[in-house]
Order: sequence, then C-alpha cells, then structure tokens
Amino acid sequence: MRYRKPDRPQTDKRGFKTKCDAEIFPASDEVAKMTGRYIDPGRSRVTVGEWMAIWLASRSDLRRSTFDRVEGAIRNHIVPEFGPVPIAELTRPMCQQFAAKMNVTHKPGSVRTVINVLSVALQLAVDDGRLAANPAHRLKLPRQMKRLASCPVTRFRVAAGPRLTRIRSRCADASSLDWVLVASARKAR
Repeated sequence: MRYRKPDRPQTDKRGFKTKCDAEIFPASDEVAKMTGRYIDPGRSRVTVGEWMAIWLASRSDLRRSTFDRVEGAIRNHIVPEFGPVPIAELTRPMCQQFAAKMNVTHKPGSVRTVINVLSVALQLAVDDGRLAANPAHRLKLPRQMKRLASCPVTRFRVAAGPRLTRIRSRCADASSLDWVLVASARKAR
C-alpha cells in the first residue's frame, strides 16, 4: 500500500492481515493527517534509551543536583528496564508493571521520582510528534507517607511517648489536651 506522509514523501506499508485492513489504512491515515494526529512510524523507532539521552541533553534548565538525580534515575532504573524498547512499543501496562516492580524494592518517593522522569521525557516525545499519547502519564503510584514531625503537637507526642498516653487517659476531652499541647509547644519556642 503506497501513501504520502504529511511532509509529502511517498512511502509504503506492508503486512496487512486482510484486504479490508489494507483498504482502511489509507483512510485512517488521511484522517490522522488532517486532524494533526499523524505519527510517523520512522520517528517512533528511536529506543527509550536513545530518547532519554536526547531528552536529558535538552534539559539545560535543571540545577546540577537535580540533573544528577534525574541522570541516576535514567541510568539505574529506566535504561536497564526499557533501554532497547522502541518508544512506539512502550505501553501503559508496561509502565505500570515497572512501577509495581520498583515498589517492591524501593520507597514510594523513589518510585515516584523515576516514573515522573519517564513521564516527562515521554511527554516531550508526544509534543515532538513521535508518540500519540504518553504511556507513563497518570499511572497508579504508591502513596507517600506524610511527615508527622512537622506539626508541633505530633513532635510533642513523639517526645512524650508513653507519658502522654497516661495523661490522655486521665483527661476527659482529648481534643482540649491537643490545644493545650499546641499552646505549650508554641510557648516553648
């Protein structure tokens, strides 16, 4: 089947399973061209490893520490998992399984960092016309635990330990005790 790309060079597509598929392809291709959703298969053959290097080289806006963290995520996690895979073959389930596999051995914050790096890099591929959609966008990621020690009441509770439990058992209203703790923590500063 011969057809023209949006930039006008002629090319061909082979390997249709049925004659009907071969007849439908040019029509769907024309619709994609007209709506601006045409993805050149030749540009999508770049591997994830190559694309991550291209993306990282384009990120001159990152601070050195951020650049090092991103480069480590790419080198240690993304390239070993997806390096030789063409970006066109990367699917949402593959990315979700990768996140789940990482969640077994890494903390939620690390998993989020790696998946966010992958997602941002693949978004550039979408913006560049190499992918139709970002397969790593809006994945189900592990939740991070909130830092409890930032609240003065929590800091006091952690420091007081079992003594606070004994005091609370003697108080009729636990919420009023919290207000007393907040006031005393602020006064101590």
